[in-house]
Amino acid sequence: MFLKLEDIHTIQLDHTSRCNLRCPQCARTNSQGGTNPYLPLNRDLNIENYKVILEPFRGREIKIFHCGNFGEVTASPTFLETLDFCLEYVPKARFSIVTNGSLFQPDWWANLAKKLSGNPQNRVCFSIDGLEDTHSIYRVGSNFSRLIENLHAFNAAGGISRWDYLVFEHNQHQVEIAKKLAQDIGVFEFNVKKTSRFIVSENEKYKPNLSNSKTEIRDATGNKNIDDFHQIQKKFSSFEDYAAKSPISCKYQKQGTVFIDFEMRLWPCCWLGAPIYGSPDSKQTQHLNFIFQKYGRDFNRLDLHGWDLLENDFFKRYLSESWTNDFSDADTPRLFTCGRTCGEEFEFSSGYGQNRSVKRLAHTDF
Repeated sequence: MFLKLEDIHTIQLDHTSRCNLRCPQCARTNSQGGTNPYLPLNRDLNIENYKVILEPFRGREIKIFHCGNFGEVTASPTFLETLDFCLEYVPKARFSIVTNGSLFQPDWWANLAKKLSGNPQNRVCFSIDGLEDTHSIYRVGSNFSRLIENLHAFNAAGGISRWDYLVFEHNQHQVEIAKKLAQDIGVFEFNVKKTSRFIVSENEKYKPNLSNSKTEIRDATGNKNIDDFHQIQKKFSSFEDYAAKSPISCKYQKQGTVFIDFEMRLWPCCWLGAPIYGSPDSKQTQHLNFIFQKYGRDFNRLDLHGWDLLENDFFKRYLSESWTNDFSDADTPRLFTCGRTCGEEFEFSSGYGQNRSVKRLAHTDF
């Protein structure tokens, strides 16, 4: 079985399909810098959805983690009202909110800090990938000056913040300067993250991402994910061969984490849920479509089945059994996403930010 209800400690949410930015290689952005044509737009979770999601956890300590595949949570018109509901409905919950921080005026962020002040473990993680001249190269559409004002206002109002710095070739020389700025404006933690987004597994090669920016976006030097990828190429006949054969150690299962998207679909992880709106040519999307054919398109809808869906054959048997098979098994084939993300022979991951260095900037009792 993947997880029992009592084993779940973190609920990761993709609250909305809305976003104000167009970051290259984000799942919501196509290769021309536009919106993914397969993505349902303007979808949001609401209070009734949260009642279903959180009812079993009302008396428990649970982490609610707003970090999605497709959406910027603060762009949702239902975010603040659902946050207020959650703060009252699950008083023992702690919140971690990942944001690009580019929307609204500073007073909005000061108000958010006050809402979250009831629990010193609550965090808001601002994604800031560089300084004035580099941040918007990847965070397309972001305003650095406004972002820093918002971050400063959040901190000044008592919020506990983290600065997440995604490292590329064009901003790697600014890490220490950014860390000093973070410390000056009261950021609690500074998190350096290395990306593996420019590994294109289907083509078995590493290549820079294309964007509308005049600056070509390339990976930073010294990225262990890239080194692991080259080792995979040496040991296996192809990346697909690695994804099919490497032993799997599921990250989310070990952490007691599940992922819920803006259509109330429960997934074992954010990586497995992302290909639902991917290109039909993608192996990950094709494997996911096999699951839908086997169990039905709505088999994992929490609003239709409630948490009883953890007893569905997919969660109860299929997933864990598939990890011991390859892609050719007729009944329980391995999913490409599982192999490429949680193959344990290397620490390579399809997601970004797996190689990280977190530095605490403030001395507190938290």
